Amino acid sequence: YKTLNLLNSHEDSTFLSSVLYSHIARQHMPAPKANFVKLVVNGESWGVYVSVQQFNKEFLKENFKSEKGARWKVRGSPGGSGGLEYIGDNIEEYKRRYEIKSTDDEKSWRSLINLCKVLNQTPADKLEEALKPIIDVDSLLWFLALDVSLINCDGYWIRASDYTLYMDDKGIFHVLPHDMNEAFRPGAGPGFGGGGFGAPGGGRPGGMGPG
Repeated sequence: YKTLNLLNSHEDSTFLSSVLYSHIARQHMPAPKANFVKLVVNGESWGVYVSVQQFNKEFLKENFKSEKGARWKVRGSPGGSGGLEYIGDNIEEYKRRYEIKSTDDEKSWRSLINLCKVLNQTPADKLEEALKPIIDVDSLLWFLALDVSLINCDGYWIRASDYTLYMDDKGIFHVLPHDMNEAFRPGAGPGFGGGGFGAPGGGRPGGMGPG
């Protein structure tokens, strides 16, 4: 690999969260690899860091056998609002929530907007059939199950942020974990259960409540 992502494990004194989350997730769906490295600069030890695989074309080739397609990173923020809500057809509104990491073209954005529209405006009894042509449903369900069961306190289900989206060359979306360093802990605090589509609390104020 030509790119290193070295993490200081902010809010994770065990240094284990990202590595454990990755190990579990990769048994069920595409997810970034993670391990430990000892960093030495000019002979001076800087200690142990967590190393997480970059979400780039190399990752795509490993997991999807193709480098083609569109990639988005959902910014990390308590008010990230990247929960795949449908907020109209204005591309600029989505650019405030989703950061495209591949070629910035209108066709990719229109596909993302269509995904959000289908998710939010399709009746529940017709949703699975509507989603099958545009998103990997099985992988999506694994993503949601892992985010909740591993208690990812800085991800999709709580903050509707800190995850990645990939639309492959066939137009199928894949939802992937990204920020995994604040998992395996009791969920609590403002916004708990206030994530996006499919999240406990459904974005309503209070959600599941603190504690």
